[in-house]
Amino acid sequence: MNIQQINNEIAITDFLASQGIQPAYKRGCDWWYISPARMAERTPSFKVNTRLNRWYDHGSGEGGKIFDLAMRLHRTASIREVIQLLSRRTIASTATSTLEIQLLRKQTKGEAPAVTSAPSTGIKILEAKPLEDNTQLTNYLQQRGISLRTAAPFCQAVSFSIGTKQYEAIGFANRSGGYELRNAWFKGSSSPKDITYIHQGASTVCLLEGFMDFLTLLELRPRLQASSSFLVLNSLAQISKSLDVLGRHRRVLLFLDHDQAGRMASEQLLQSVPNCRDLSPLYQNHKDVNELLVAKPHQAKRLLQGISAWKVAKKKGL
Repeated sequence: MNIQQINNEIAITDFLASQGIQPAYKRGCDWWYISPARMAERTPSFKVNTRLNRWYDHGSGEGGKIFDLAMRLHRTASIREVIQLLSRRTIASTATSTLEIQLLRKQTKGEAPAVTSAPSTGIKILEAKPLEDNTQLTNYLQQRGISLRTAAPFCQAVSFSIGTKQYEAIGFANRSGGYELRNAWFKGSSSPKDITYIHQGASTVCLLEGFMDFLTLLELRPRLQASSSFLVLNSLAQISKSLDVLGRHRRVLLFLDHDQAGRMASEQLLQSVPNCRDLSPLYQNHKDVNELLVAKPHQAKRLLQGISAWKVAKKKGL
C-alpha cells in the first residue's frame, strides 16, 4: 500500500482502536476522544469524523488524515516504517508497532530476521516467571545500573511471541494486566496498555515515565518505598489516566524526561495538579534518571538527597 491507499482504505477509528484508544463519546458521525497526541487532558477535544475519515485536535489546532496521525503517534519511526506497519492486513497495536519497528530496522542492518505479515501480528504473552541471576536479562539490568535484588519484586522474565517468532524480555506489569517489555535491543509492550500504580499508602507519590527510572530510584534508595508511592506512566500518552491517582496525594514529585514531550507534560501537570514539584533539574544534562545513574553513579546518589530535602522543607511549611 502507498500513503494514498492507506488514507483511503483504513478507518481512523479502527486505527485508534488498535492502539487501545477508545472514544469518550459519539455524536452521529463525530467520535470524540481524549487527545492521543497531547498530555494531561481531562475533556475530550480530539474529534474523528467517520464520514470524511478525518481527525481534528481542537487543543492543538491540527488535523488531517490517518497517515498524519500515525506519524504523530509513532514519532521515532520513519515514513517507510509507518507505511509498512499500516500496510499489514491487521493494524498493529502500539505495542506491536514499537517492536516491529525495531525488528524492521535490525532486518535492514542484517541483524535479525523479518517479522512475517501474519494475519495476527499482536504480541502474545506465553509465560512469566521470576528473574534469575546470570542471564542475558539480568546482565542487561546490570548494564543499566539495576541489581536483581531491586528488580525482582517488580519484574519478571516474560516469554512472548509475535507471529511465529518467540522472544524473551524483562516484563513490568501494568494495572490492567499488560506488560512493558525490555531487553538489550528493543522496547515494546503488550496489550492492554496502561499505567502502573504501586500504592504504598503514602501521602507522596513519585511520577515517572518508565519502569527503568522507577527501578533506578529504588536502587539508589530502597527505603524510599516506605515513604512514597509510585506511578509509572509507561508512556506519556497515558498521562490522562494518572490524574485521578495523583489527586489522591498531598505531594507529587515529577521525574519526567528531559525532552520536549517530557517538559511539556511537566509544565501542564505543574499548572493542573496541586502541590506538584518538578525534580528533573536534579538530573540536569541527562535525559532521565537512569541515564544519570549509568553515566555518573556517584552524582546520581545526590538525586535522593534532593528528594529528602524537599520533603523536609514541606513538613516545616517552607
